[in-house]
Parts: sequence; C-alpha cells; structure tokens
Amino acid sequence: MKVSWWLNIFGLAVGIAAALLMYYFPLRVQIYTETGSGVFTWTNQPTEKGKRIGKRQAFLAKAAPITLTLSFTLQFSAALLSWIPS
Repeated sequence: MKVSWWLNIFGLAVGIAAALLMYYFPLRVQIYTETGSGVFTWTNQPTEKGKRIGKRQAFLAKAAPITLTLSFTLQFSAALLSWIPS
C-alpha cells in the first residue's frame, strides 16, 4: 500500500483521539463578573489527589489542540503525497 494511504489512516486515528480528548477534557473557560474580576467557585482547599487529577486534566486539555494539529498535518501531507505520480 502507498505511504499516503497509511498517513491518511494514521491522521484519521489521531483526529479521533483529539476529538475524544476535546470532548472529555475541554479547556476551562474563565468566568468574569460585570466589574471584570474573575469568579472562583472553589469550595475547599484541593487535596493532593485533586491536584494530581487537575494537573492531568490540564495537560490533556492542552494536548488536544496539538493532537488535532498533528492529525491535520498528517492528512494534509497524505493529500500532497497522493498528487505525486508514482
């Protein structure tokens, strides 16, 4: 099989992974009041376990757009390679 076919399949798989990451770990949106100050809704001090989970969620939320960019790049390179006559 051609390299471009495998690049396209791998790009689609990475795109599905990116979509799942963006669905389950969305970027948090900061809420602001009318005066412009940020709203915090913390009820208690975070525990060590909560901090670890929060760091993992923040990493996955930031990794999702990078993964989506990688998916686009793989599929775009597959499209460019498919135009080259073999």
